[in-house]
Amino acid sequence: MNPKIEYLPDDNVTDTLDHELRGLLTTCFTKPQDVVFRDRRYFREPYPHRWVMRDENYSIVAHIGVHEKQVETEGLTYRIGGIAEVCVHPDYRGKGYVRMMLKCIHAWLSEHGFAFAVLFGDTLVYRSSGYVQVTNLFLGGSQEGWKQINGMIRDLSGTPWPSEDVHLSGPGF
Repeated sequence: MNPKIEYLPDDNVTDTLDHELRGLLTTCFTKPQDVVFRDRRYFREPYPHRWVMRDENYSIVAHIGVHEKQVETEGLTYRIGGIAEVCVHPDYRGKGYVRMMLKCIHAWLSEHGFAFAVLFGDTLVYRSSGYVQVTNLFLGGSQEGWKQINGMIRDLSGTPWPSEDVHLSGPGF
């Protein structure tokens, strides 16, 4: 039996739940820069939405955070869901939990008017969830300048991804 997928608004995170989330994140993310998860439940900036899966003991075993962002191109703005901190406890990997959670998240984002889901990750991992790599995504802002980044997108609304340069303001996720 697969664990149930649970939507968890960040506003509902208690101190106990925060401790549990940080425990999972520090278990899953082990690069030197990931030490931030010891003190907070996000990498660069907080996100308002997250989905988790719990095991039979009610322990969180999988997590995905979602930012509400916008991208701009040629005078048009598109709402995006920024997929962040995708992780599954090592003991539960290989069971398709990420794919199941992303399917649920994509439906929620679509219902709430988001045009695309955007993430930065391994193409081989996320292709099976409908993500494609784009080469026209730029991160930054007017003050610090724009830097081309390798991103992946998934259409949620039937809107084609623009062919012009697409700008995502602020830090990456």
